[in-house]
Amino acid sequence: MKRIGLLLTSLNGAGTEKTILTLSKALVDLGHDVDLFVIRGKGDYEEPKGVNCIYLNSSSNYEARRKIKKEVFKYRNLYDLFLTSNAKYYDSIPVENKICSVHITPTAWIKHPKSKFWSTARKKMNLKRKFANKKVIALSQGIKDDLVNNLSCDDSSVMVIPNPFEFEKIRLRSLEAGKILDNDSGYIVYVASLIKRKRHLDLIYSFSNIRNKNIKLVLVGKGEEERSIRDAAISLGIEDRVVFWGWDENPYRLLKNARLSVLTSEAEGLPRVLVESLAIGTAVVSTDCPSGPREVLTGVFSDYLVPVGNRAELTRAIDQALENYPDLDLLDIDRFDAKSVAKKYIELCQ
Repeated sequence: MKRIGLLLTSLNGAGTEKTILTLSKALVDLGHDVDLFVIRGKGDYEEPKGVNCIYLNSSSNYEARRKIKKEVFKYRNLYDLFLTSNAKYYDSIPVENKICSVHITPTAWIKHPKSKFWSTARKKMNLKRKFANKKVIALSQGIKDDLVNNLSCDDSSVMVIPNPFEFEKIRLRSLEAGKILDNDSGYIVYVASLIKRKRHLDLIYSFSNIRNKNIKLVLVGKGEEERSIRDAAISLGIEDRVVFWGWDENPYRLLKNARLSVLTSEAEGLPRVLVESLAIGTAVVSTDCPSGPREVLTGVFSDYLVPVGNRAELTRAIDQALENYPDLDLLDIDRFDAKSVAKKYIELCQ
């Protein structure tokens, strides 16, 4: 039996948080002791059963670093492995065997306008410092390639371990009773925070041009971009076909009953919603963003990957997916099973 420490910024409803919580539960299910340090206190997600959650209740990075050093120091000699989901706290963790998980392609955040060459160079240098001399877990091969090729990380210090998924739980939850959209022509669903990186506006414009004018679009999530997305739907005259669902603790029943799940993000790591949709039998269309989608949608499914920001191609892919989609049994997603992923982390304890 091993003792694992994990550090998470919050329990808010987002992908990184879901990944760490799923991993925590899988480690406990394998018989290991898990301490989960949470910087900002409780949020949308519930604590995983069997996981010892320690809330630091920090309001600033300075306070967080101080509390991490103090609280983790008490148990430092007990941990076989300590994982942080945020590199900026790596040096504050007083544990010898520690590692940082990277959940999104780092340089995907950097824009490259010629007029801001020095600003771009500075941001890249800061990222190099951020990940220098650290042991890193990349959630996809695309993330590792970015770390090694663009940020000069040593190839041997970066290991690829994918997102963990509790497939049995996901499938059971997708069958639970609950509110779903009642529409004779069905609906398309996008489960994502309403933030710029998720590029909801591309979907709104593409959705306005698809052939099926009776199907609806359900946006599951919350965020600061809601007003601009609503305004776009109104300007295109499709406000009656776009449903702002808000946060939902169980999005799986919505995915299960959708005709199509979409992802229009400009940057990811290994998008959870793609794997979750496929696991419960729902077709998906995604942007070919850095990184992850092309590692999930392989072979004939690559026809449903579209360039980021290409609204015409997104419209085409949605139309095609609604009319004819490959047999999902052709995809292998078992490699993402939570217990299989958790075992890879246990190997790092040696």
